[in-house]
Amino acid sequence: MPVVFVPPPYRGPTGGAAEIRVDADSVRGCIEAVDARFPGFQAQVLDGQGRVHRFVTLFINGDEIPRERVDAPLGEGDRLEILAAIAGG
Repeated sequence: MPVVFVPPPYRGPTGGAAEIRVDADSVRGCIEAVDARFPGFQAQVLDGQGRVHRFVTLFINGDEIPRERVDAPLGEGDRLEILAAIAGG
């Protein structure tokens, strides 16, 4: 099962959980699986058209992937890391 690493700003829906194991075989599948358990999570990562928000960066096993690769495959033991860019001012 892949593991999704949730950044602190997105842990509200997950009840503070930082690492969530899911049964999925793609990046999108992982995001949807987390959302199925923790409603509201997906809206933080994907927009209404299913695209990755512009302020979100995704990593598979430490390697950044392009936003367009939201359907990239994941295997057993892979790590999906979500990084939330926070703007200040």
